[in-house]
Amino acid sequence: MRRLAFLAITAFFLTMNVLLWRSEFRAQGEGTPVALAVVWERILRAPDDSDLEIFHQKKKVGHLRWAANAGELARTNTPAVDDNLQEGMVRKVGGYTLDILDGRLDLGADRKRVRFTMNSAFAANHQWQTFGVQLSQRPLSLDVAASATNQTLSVSFRDGDETVQRSLTFAQLRDPKALLQEVAGPIPLALLTSGLLSGLSGGTAAPELAALPALQKLAFGLQWDSRQDWLKIGSAKLRCYRLQTRVLEKHQATIYVSRVGEILRVELPNNIVLQNTRMLLL
Repeated sequence: MRRLAFLAITAFFLTMNVLLWRSEFRAQGEGTPVALAVVWERILRAPDDSDLEIFHQKKKVGHLRWAANAGELARTNTPAVDDNLQEGMVRKVGGYTLDILDGRLDLGADRKRVRFTMNSAFAANHQWQTFGVQLSQRPLSLDVAASATNQTLSVSFRDGDETVQRSLTFAQLRDPKALLQEVAGPIPLALLTSGLLSGLSGGTAAPELAALPALQKLAFGLQWDSRQDWLKIGSAKLRCYRLQTRVLEKHQATIYVSRVGEILRVELPNNIVLQNTRMLLL
């Protein structure tokens, strides 16, 4: 019995060590699954900003700074408490913000520069509240802002002194026909209905937009696969999280996140890579 007990304990010890070794040192791309909410929480609570250089086919074309912040829940009619909270720490999270700052892209042979920023806000339960993107290339600028509270999307385009503004509801965005009529007007919409689509369909006129049902079924939701993994940096390896998804079912996007939520590397279709500047120095 003593020998059997010794053999059982030895087998258990060896098995657990083998499993631990496989979990810790398995090859890159074969990481252990981890809950997506865990990684998302780390990203929202990242203590430092992520400075990312943008490369296209290994050629630097731009830069951006990714910043995440957790805001403290506002307290009313509550006496101040003398505590020892460190600077930057919050007692209770009331919401989060994710911003892209100082974004720029150098495009074309003449190196035309496009500047961009993004700002978004999330509730404490990670539900998004506001989202905005700003693009500018003098004298042109485009602002897009969405609000989950008001269920609206606002678009503003400026060309020098001329400005065009549109405000659409989420209900209009879900109805392509109403969206086309709002943007193009009833006459262009009729032309699109009877002329353009009939030409595309081989001359068969249609009183309604035949493509609308297909457009209404088009979904842009992404399914993310999140795992613990290793990111190779030179001859060394860094423990991290790996997020993967497919865009339009054929293009793959991969994001590597540090254990504290800092963005390390982003791999996008068409050989577009965003690399953390700290990794470039290693």
